[in-house]
Amino acid sequence: MKKLKLKADYSYDFHLIGIISQSKDYTVSWAINKALGIGLSKESDLEVDLKNAEKLIVSNFVFENDFRRFTLLANKVVTETAMTQKLFVPSLGTFDFLLKIEEFEETSDLEMLFSALRRSEKIDSIVKLDVKKIKEKESFLF
Repeated sequence: MKKLKLKADYSYDFHLIGIISQSKDYTVSWAINKALGIGLSKESDLEVDLKNAEKLIVSNFVFENDFRRFTLLANKVVTETAMTQKLFVPSLGTFDFLLKIEEFEETSDLEMLFSALRRSEKIDSIVKLDVKKIKEKESFLF
C-alpha cells in the first residue's frame, strides 16, 4: 500500500495576544469589552479531540463587526474525561488566555488596542505573539 501525504498551506493572517490573568474567563471578557469598547459574548465551547480519545473543552468568547473578529480563548482548560487541567496550546503555557484578532480591512490600529488592554486592571500582562513561531498554530484554524 502506497501512502500519500497531503500538504496544505494555511493562511495565518491574524494577530494573537497572550494574556496573563488570575481572573475567570467571563471577567477577562468583560475587561476586554470595557477596554476596547466591544461586545465579546460567550459562544458554545470548542471541543478538541486529542489522540488519546480525550476531549479538551475550550471556553471562547466572540465579537465581530465589519472590520474585525475578536476571539478570546481559555488556554488552561479541563479535559472532558479526566477532569484534569491541560493547555489548549502547550507551547504557550505561560498564558491563561489567548486573544485572536482577525482583520477584514486594513485598519491596523493594533497598537491602540494593545495599549488599551494593557491599562485594564483585570489583565496582569499581555504579549504580542508571532503566530508563525507557534508550534501548534493549526489550533487557531477554526
